[in-house]
Amino acid sequence: MRILTGIKPTGDGMHLGNYFGMFRPLQEISKDKESFLMVADLHSLTSVHNGDTLRHNKARMLREFIALFWEDRSIIIFEQSQVELHNDITWILSSVTPYSLMLRAHSFKDAEAKNHEVNMATFNYPILMTSDIITYDVDMVPVGKDQKQHVEFVRDIAENFNKTYKTDFFQLPEPVIQKDVGVIPGTDGRKMSKSYDNFLGIFDDEKTLKKKMMSIVTDDTPLEEPKDPDTCNVFALIQLLAPLERQQSIREKYKKWGYGYGHAKLELLDIFLEYFHDARERYTAMWEDMSEVQEHLHIGNTRARSLAQTKYQALKNIVGL
Repeated sequence: MRILTGIKPTGDGMHLGNYFGMFRPLQEISKDKESFLMVADLHSLTSVHNGDTLRHNKARMLREFIALFWEDRSIIIFEQSQVELHNDITWILSSVTPYSLMLRAHSFKDAEAKNHEVNMATFNYPILMTSDIITYDVDMVPVGKDQKQHVEFVRDIAENFNKTYKTDFFQLPEPVIQKDVGVIPGTDGRKMSKSYDNFLGIFDDEKTLKKKMMSIVTDDTPLEEPKDPDTCNVFALIQLLAPLERQQSIREKYKKWGYGYGHAKLELLDIFLEYFHDARERYTAMWEDMSEVQEHLHIGNTRARSLAQTKYQALKNIVGL
């Protein structure tokens, strides 16, 4: 079994919502499978038009990936742009993909609805995305509920090629809808999101984290009165990170007099720093020494190129090149 998922490098760091919404589920589903995590830098070109910005975004994302997946070498990290055959395969797929299908793509419709000037990379986005996946004979693609159409497009384009050339050459991947981990509250009580600027960055410095955590919205129950942990945003975050025994201990403190939300926030900070201690140390070290990043990329890019080359040679024979 083989799975693949891709993430565009953005300027903002990984936050707690990303970690529990994407990274942890990916680790679970990756067990006993060959798993690829693709840095989708070519896709970033639809909106990032500054070379230094993109290079910085990639550097940060790669360090975050490797810091978090340090113990799990079964997940192969590679760069989309380092497998040039993605673009050759995309051109072949473009020759059998109906224009009418592209008009229905979310990426195109969203950009158009927001009155953004739609560049051709945005319009052709689903075809490159299809190449990213079917080049590797992927069985499963982990996605959120709102991304299911992406995999449906991949299947439509691959199936159209197979019908056109009367073959079963391209495997049709199945979407794997990630389990709902529930709403992870941000500092303002809404769902944690970069767009709300209410997130806790996993690799934020300690001073920044403390400032954010002390600003978490709570009710106005006085210090001397008992509090309900099950309605508290701070305790909801503690439950994600703390061992069960410590959760229970803090729950009991909530129900006693003299334990305030400020105390709970400081405990959350302590738990957070303990939970991500090793990853945060590795992340910091990798800004000084790139060797670990380069080793991962060498292994991942080499494996991806090898698979792509084999697939492309067979594809050329089918289409007559």
